[in-house]
Amino acid sequence: MAQNLAQAQPYSTPQRAQPKQIETVTPQAAPKRLPISGFEILLGAICGIVIVCFAVNIIHSRIDITNAQRNLQTTQVQLSHVNNENAAATQEISELTSRTRLDTVAKKNGLTLTSQNIRNVSK
Repeated sequence: MAQNLAQAQPYSTPQRAQPKQIETVTPQAAPKRLPISGFEILLGAICGIVIVCFAVNIIHSRIDITNAQRNLQTTQVQLSHVNNENAAATQEISELTSRTRLDTVAKKNGLTLTSQNIRNVSK
């Protein structure tokens, strides 16, 4: 049952190609802005105020931190100065209480040192 599926095509005359019409592009008007509601304006203003408040708070915090660091540095300088004075005073005390100096002062004033009269006291 082989059938020939080819069907006869009706003869048509070829159509002429028509010249394309040049389309002119007309400039479109700029898109109109959407209206902004009062709520959106209020929301934008509130957000702006909040951002400015945060910025001021950050700057204030930085200034406080800088002042605290300066105070800490001043205190550390004063502490090291006092520590140096204490070390110098401790050294002077040990020089003044040395055995040889006490013997020199005793001889100068005509005093004698006997071992029986000496007591060592420790804290």
